[in-house]
Amino acid sequence: MRVNIISESNRRIPRKKIMTLIEMIEEDEEPPESTVNIVFIRDRKMAAFNRRYRNKTGPTDVLSFNIDDEPGDEAVFGEIYISTDTAAKNAAADKTGFQREIIHLCCHGFLHLLGYDHMKEKDAAIMRAREKSYMARL
Repeated sequence: MRVNIISESNRRIPRKKIMTLIEMIEEDEEPPESTVNIVFIRDRKMAAFNRRYRNKTGPTDVLSFNIDDEPGDEAVFGEIYISTDTAAKNAAADKTGFQREIIHLCCHGFLHLLGYDHMKEKDAAIMRAREKSYMARL
């Protein structure tokens, strides 16, 4: 799997740890051979995405979009958008570091691309357990 990390933010992004995380998840989950784009944006752009794609007001921390259904050299499996502004607010509120929050959001977003969801409590418990496992292993 190819991973493109694109940052429109002035904050430091832990690229090596993100790559380690994605490789670890990839070994366990076996996603199709393709590309994932992880894009770090600011709250203003995230709020526009959240309004457009979810009909919700204001920014959120992470949005994931599956793109191509078929694997291949040119296929884009999906894109993950992360607001560094909201990540920083979450990290401060939770008393965790910004870098750790970014890694967690990458994990959360990638699991969404793989089909994990948290709409029902049973599914949310499964997704939280996977996130916790990957974060502990990292």
